[in-house]
This record gives sequence, C-alpha cells and structure tokens, in this order.
Amino acid sequence: MRTNDEKVRLKIRLDDTEKAKLEHEAALCGLTRSEYLRQLCLGRQPHPKQPPEFWDLLDALYEVHAQLERLAARCPEASGECSQLERLVLFLQGVA
Repeated sequence: MRTNDEKVRLKIRLDDTEKAKLEHEAALCGLTRSEYLRQLCLGRQPHPKQPPEFWDLLDALYEVHAQLERLAARCPEASGECSQLERLVLFLQGVA
C-alpha cells in the first residue's frame, strides 16, 4: 500500500507542439514540467515567475504609498490617490 508521500511515474504522449508549450509554460513559472503538471492537477494555476525588476518596482511603490499616506494625514485630497495606489499594489501582488 502506498503512502501519500510516494510518487508514481506517469507517462504521457504529446506531440512536438504540445511538448514545447508545456516546457515553455513550466519554464516561465520557474517549475519543472512535473511540478507544473502537478500544480494543474491540484487545481492551481501556476503564475509566471516575475523578474527581479518587478520586485524592485513593487518595493518602490510601497515606499511611495507610505509617503503618500503621511501626506494624506495633512492633505485629505491625497487620500483618494493613496487608496488608488494601495489597490494597484495589492493587484500587482496578486499577479506575482
């Protein structure tokens, strides 16, 4: 009897186009082909791995948001822009 930790080998047949697409999609996500398929089987949609510049940009947006939040305390008109920037940052986090 197998335990949940044990892996079983699965062979699938793909044409050249399907194989290339699988390899491309897995590489974009920074996953092996096996792990990419495993994630799909578990109902998860693997997301492409973001380049380091993306994380640098997100850090910069966090800093701008923090500064805008401090300004909004003195200038209520800035609170709308602050909220909008916060939604953008949260959206970008979800994409990553």
